[in-house]
Amino acid sequence: MFLKKSVLLATLAVVGFINFSFAQSLPILDQNPTGLKWYQINTPKFRVVYPKGFESEAQRMANTLQTIYGPVSRSLEKEPRPISIVLQNQTAISNGFVTLTPRRSEFFTTPPQDYNLLGTNDWLNLLAVHEFRHVVQFDKALTGFTKGVYYIFGGNGLSLIANLSVPGWFWEGDAVGAETALTSSGRGRMPNFSLELRTYLLEKGAFSYSKAYLGSYKDYVTPGFSRYKLGYYITTYMKREYGPNAWSRVLNRTYNFPLLPFVFSNAIKKETGKRVEDLYEVTMNNIGSKWREQLEGMPITEAETLPTAQNRVFTSYEYPQFLSDGRILAQKYGMADVETFVVLNPDGSRKEEKVYVPGIVNSGGMLSVSKDVLIWSERTFDPRWGMKDYTILKLYDLKTKQVRQITRKSRLNVPSLSPDGQKILALQVSVNNEYNFVILDSRTGQELQKLSNPGNHFYIMPRWSPDGQQIVAVKLAKEGKTIELIDIATGKGREIIPYSHMNIAHPVMNGDYVYFNSPYNGIDNIHAVHIQTGKEYKVTSRKYGAYNPAISPDGSTLAFNDYTVDGFRIATMPNNPGTWTPLEQVEDRNVNYHAPLVEQEGNHNILDSIPTNEYQINRFSKGKHLFNPYSWSPIISSDARGLTLSLASQDILSTLQAEAGLGYNANEQTANFFANVSYQGLYPVLDATFESGPRNVSLTIDEEEQKDTWKESNLMLGARLPFNFTHDKYIQTLNVSAHTSLTLVDGYDLPRRRFSDISNGSMQAMLYGLSYRRLHKRSIRDIAPRWGQTLALNFRHTPFGGDFQGQLFSAVGNAYFPGLGKHHSFHIRAQYQQEDQSNYRFSSSILFPRGHEYTSHSQFYGGSAEYRLPLFNPDYALGRWFYFRRINGGLFYDVGKGETSQGSKLYQSIGADLTTEFCFMRLPVPLEMGMRTIYFPDTNQWNFQFLVIEVGF
Repeated sequence: MFLKKSVLLATLAVVGFINFSFAQSLPILDQNPTGLKWYQINTPKFRVVYPKGFESEAQRMANTLQTIYGPVSRSLEKEPRPISIVLQNQTAISNGFVTLTPRRSEFFTTPPQDYNLLGTNDWLNLLAVHEFRHVVQFDKALTGFTKGVYYIFGGNGLSLIANLSVPGWFWEGDAVGAETALTSSGRGRMPNFSLELRTYLLEKGAFSYSKAYLGSYKDYVTPGFSRYKLGYYITTYMKREYGPNAWSRVLNRTYNFPLLPFVFSNAIKKETGKRVEDLYEVTMNNIGSKWREQLEGMPITEAETLPTAQNRVFTSYEYPQFLSDGRILAQKYGMADVETFVVLNPDGSRKEEKVYVPGIVNSGGMLSVSKDVLIWSERTFDPRWGMKDYTILKLYDLKTKQVRQITRKSRLNVPSLSPDGQKILALQVSVNNEYNFVILDSRTGQELQKLSNPGNHFYIMPRWSPDGQQIVAVKLAKEGKTIELIDIATGKGREIIPYSHMNIAHPVMNGDYVYFNSPYNGIDNIHAVHIQTGKEYKVTSRKYGAYNPAISPDGSTLAFNDYTVDGFRIATMPNNPGTWTPLEQVEDRNVNYHAPLVEQEGNHNILDSIPTNEYQINRFSKGKHLFNPYSWSPIISSDARGLTLSLASQDILSTLQAEAGLGYNANEQTANFFANVSYQGLYPVLDATFESGPRNVSLTIDEEEQKDTWKESNLMLGARLPFNFTHDKYIQTLNVSAHTSLTLVDGYDLPRRRFSDISNGSMQAMLYGLSYRRLHKRSIRDIAPRWGQTLALNFRHTPFGGDFQGQLFSAVGNAYFPGLGKHHSFHIRAQYQQEDQSNYRFSSSILFPRGHEYTSHSQFYGGSAEYRLPLFNPDYALGRWFYFRRINGGLFYDVGKGETSQGSKLYQSIGADLTTEFCFMRLPVPLEMGMRTIYFPDTNQWNFQFLVIEVGF
């Protein structure tokens, strides 16, 4: 609400400040458990911070990072400043990132089972190369005008300019190029990495540049597609054609004048003579021609695709598993569906059958079924510590339709059921990256056996042999990958193919053969190796890729994932070794688009010769490093009526956030001092905020304008408890808070005032909050949760006396239901508020009926019904300036009844929204704006509003 001449605003001046402070509580970050002890290793260019017990890997990373510093920096012609690397080993997520707020990189140390991410690299080595390239990219921005921005604004300013002036596809594509050119693996060497782009390009042709970069609700153009895959091919084409330092020159030009519209495209044009759209087009033509040549004359094996439901958009069916009656279970997902287990019938006599919607599936790239019981791995979370989570095992019996969770707080992945269904094989990854196969009882989850792994090799996608006596798995070592058979009784292993840097995966043993995925000829297909002779064969030759083999119980049928332009499908073919092609007869059709990059970098795997220096280890004191200033930024508020000049601090373990500075209110023409601190290293989050300064408000009393000035100071202390109870398909969180506030008003000397106006004095308030949400997972195209409930309770009062008295209680509940269409949403809201209308009134926590200005009542009952739906997906670009992804519509009815001592009043509004989701100036930041039409039944009037729903930041 604007600060205009109003008695109400003068009355609520103190309130406005209190609730502003409360709303400005610093965000809750992800922390590790408070008892974790941390250590550090310092090298000339890095500080490696790690938890106790992770010393050997930290030493290895210190040596690796110091070794790769020069080679990874070279082509961007920038040696970055020393940086802290935090090794996070309490989470089972496989990830990594670099940020400037504050400047650091974090490695999530658990290796992934996603073989198309890992390749044949060691996981931490891969992270070191990829994430350090991001460090180089950020420090490359410290030049020209952008360097000046950093000196003025700090990390916030540098991050904002760098990310707005340089598109996201460059950041990730260039980093993928670095991992590909400088190591023996890397995603640019893997056919699966280009799978979606290659298929779209050859089947439908290239998308427009805007669509390829900014995404779509019509085609499967995800951030992974637009940032990593598109980015890799554009950045690689540039290096191939204009040399390894071409991007260095483009970035220099960009950062010299980063605020010019489309500066990155202009910098590319000065380097190549092509705008960014032209560079995209020529890249697609170039790589497309190579992929077309790859397919010329290639024989295609015949296979039958299983019938599925009628899917209107990209939908994939993966990880086939045969059931006892010959049907096949698979995992379905896509733009219109969350991960769902379904059953398909090969003869099409029955429709696709929905079996179960799991929780957050831990990406393992496989399912396992035995005796019509399905097992998989899911993520669960520590209720309080965001950096600590688990991978647990769940079973689903397709006959009884019962689900059981059989492990808790475990770190188990890629589970496989024994042929008799009595045992479970899984890979256990400890917090110190120790890898072991464990065998569990499938009824109780009790550990029966742990197999030794003296070399601590990482294994991928293990399976039981048909007789239950052996394990077959892909083994990853420094030499590359192999397939190993492990005798369960003795623990001894036998490698059945030579080590290589071929990105093989998903081994399945049947009869005399082990079937597996292989990219041998440049397109992933199913291969088989004879166990005794080691002779290898190519089993399938599908056009775009075949993955995840499964053999029918009688051994006669092979099922696999077959990639199409509409997603993966389950295909079957006879399992006949007589039709297979011996490996020596398989034609090499590799495109090797990365080869010139490898030559530019000297044809050297920089991970081949990492030294083993023993660096000194020191204790990392969280207390000594709590204050870590990273930004000193003047920031203009979104309505341009405020300005703050603040110093922001956050330690690299996200324990303490703090900010302090001066704020200027242009409307009141006053300045104040503020400070916020949030300590998040204990079970409750502890908050403290303080603000003090003059206030200046004009108001009208009895038709006479008055000038109202005073000094106001506010101190607020409190605690918050954030909980994450997610354990299935519903995201469940609970947040509880309690704060106390002391406000002092001094110098208030207005000669005339109304009954409810403030005056000199103090107010001591208590503020309590509780919020709970339970929301179903959403697909890409869902406009809102299909099912869900939220509840928010707030209670604010003044129990300690003082000069001001007030009390407010509010309750707001929401329920979400599926609409008539698949992605429609029906939303109901109910709310209640009780307010003590004495000499102080807290600001409301409810949503007043749309179109009506908020009016204070002693009691207020309200509700609303809303229907939202996507109308169409235009994928339409208006030049370089606008790209429209989706048009949404909505209908609503709001009603509320307010009661005071003078009586009651009914508020109603009926309306319709029409909004569009779009991107401006090709910034990958979604905006949603539109128009709202409101009809007021009580007055028979209409109102029209400009609507801003989402600004994307």
